[in-house]
Amino acid sequence: MIRKLIPVLLAATLSACANTGAPRSSSPSSDTSSSAPAASSGTSSGSSYSPTASGPSGKTCDASALQSEIGKKATPAVLEDLRSRSGSQTARMLRPGQLVTMEYNDTRLNLILDGKDVMTAIRCG
Repeated sequence: MIRKLIPVLLAATLSACANTGAPRSSSPSSDTSSSAPAASSGTSSGSSYSPTASGPSGKTCDASALQSEIGKKATPAVLEDLRSRSGSQTARMLRPGQLVTMEYNDTRLNLILDGKDVMTAIRCG
């Protein structure tokens, strides 16, 4: 009896996960509000910088010119300098074991650090 129900339950489960073709609704205000808590939590530890901007300006991050900075010690002043040189709107320092959001943001600069706050990688996203 149970073997006869397995295909029915499987079909019901898969149909619940099926794409209905309806567009996902996302408003710009929900995107900014979801990223705001991440930025504010990083700001309290001094590892994130977000300048006050009045809306998106369409700038994107370009980390290619910053690769010569790898191997240097990261400080908040260095973070701000690299952020402005990359053209990004926000920047954050990512330390080993730190919990971070994984969404891609083309206006954010990421400084990947080792345990001694030395930059091991500089990426956008």
